[in-house]
Amino acid sequence: MIKKIITACFILSSGYSIAQGCSDAGFCTLGNLNPLHQKTGKQKLTIGITNGIGDEGVYVLTPSLKYDYKINSAWEIQAKLTSNYSSGNLGSAFGLGDLFINAQHTFNAASKWKTSLLIGTKLPLNNANLMVNGKSLPMQYQSSLGTVDAIAGLSITNNKWLFATAVQLPLTHHNGNQFLPSTFGNAAALKYPASNNFNRKADILIRANYEISATKKFNLNVGLLSIYHIANDSYKDALVSNDYIEIKGSKGITLNLTTAASFMLSKKITIGFLAGAPVAVRDVRPDGLTRSFSLNTDLIFNF
Repeated sequence: MIKKIITACFILSSGYSIAQGCSDAGFCTLGNLNPLHQKTGKQKLTIGITNGIGDEGVYVLTPSLKYDYKINSAWEIQAKLTSNYSSGNLGSAFGLGDLFINAQHTFNAASKWKTSLLIGTKLPLNNANLMVNGKSLPMQYQSSLGTVDAIAGLSITNNKWLFATAVQLPLTHHNGNQFLPSTFGNAAALKYPASNNFNRKADILIRANYEISATKKFNLNVGLLSIYHIANDSYKDALVSNDYIEIKGSKGITLNLTTAASFMLSKKITIGFLAGAPVAVRDVRPDGLTRSFSLNTDLIFNF
């Protein structure tokens, strides 16, 4: 067991040191899409916290609270609340993030291979326009993308494998962010991409995970996570025109190597870790989701 824990910590720390994030708009760890998703207990409460370093050295701390309720062997519902603190060379900001609500149906719960469908939504708790000294901060500092999204996912699992695909589709096509580098009044702002009335496109997720070690108390799995951003994002530059300006290079694939580990501290409490390191990334990610360092820890209570 000690060797397995040391191995897990080594893999996780290796991932953290070079992780660039997964361009995740929130759906990577929902329900049946989560490699740490567990079906033990009728109810589950997860306290999560992520420490990360974003573009231009912005420190990001993201606490979250997630509640799962298992209605029966076929149906589960889940709600997740996020918040975000960020600090960098343009200032600091804190705000509530998003509320995720989803339902999951498992079609063949008693079979060796289980198929599950997830349907949900993301509701923003602000319009992505947190400010400092009356000036709108770039997306790297925002606690939400500011859009209402629809989420749908499908997973196929057995006792070793997880295969999943999902789509996250913005239903509102722009947020309330007002950041333009040239009007911020700080030379450091010129290194951040413009995001005034930011219009973010949809993502498609494909995930494959394999369990390489498992005991009654310990689990370690590795996998590949691909997120395809289907089109270039855009913004409005009021100094040029009132038309949207396409952000070249923001379309494309982000491919990550991932690892997830969990350890059961007691019958009712489990601690879990998630990490990812990029194999390929998009040229530009103006949504502010890039991470040069990321550590995600979950404390899970089953009852």
